[in-house]
Amino acid sequence: MWGSGGLDVDPRQLRACAAATPEWTWTAMGPEPVDERPNLRWAGWAEDPWDALCAAEVVVTHGGQNAVAEVAAARRAAVVVPQARPFGEQRTTAAVLSRARLAVVAPRWPEPARWPELLRRARERGGDGWQRWSPGDGAARAAAELDALSA
Repeated sequence: MWGSGGLDVDPRQLRACAAATPEWTWTAMGPEPVDERPNLRWAGWAEDPWDALCAAEVVVTHGGQNAVAEVAAARRAAVVVPQARPFGEQRTTAAVLSRARLAVVAPRWPEPARWPELLRRARERGGDGWQRWSPGDGAARAAAELDALSA
């Protein structure tokens, strides 16, 4: 899953990773099309990726805050590959996720031969740990704070 802030991954790299993991089915979501293969489908841009996220066994995504929040809310296993940004915010987020053991993190797009192990590790880790990142009660907590402020 890639956002609109630019992509560090060449579509050929994605195709090579899919070729290295024939037992996995890849669905690419984002602005740049990829050449499909039997286990790689390009889904294009999705205004709301929620259903696709919830259906995924493992989500491969960049380290942007919105993408990480969506993966956390969906409670999906994840491989996070931070993209280069001027202020390094994705690398910082990825480092925190790695230390907290919430996601498998690769500092840059991995070589195809590394993907079977990364996906296996993410699947084994699962998505239950995201409860610590996103407990799911943010709206209720915000409302309680607003009530307390107005009292």
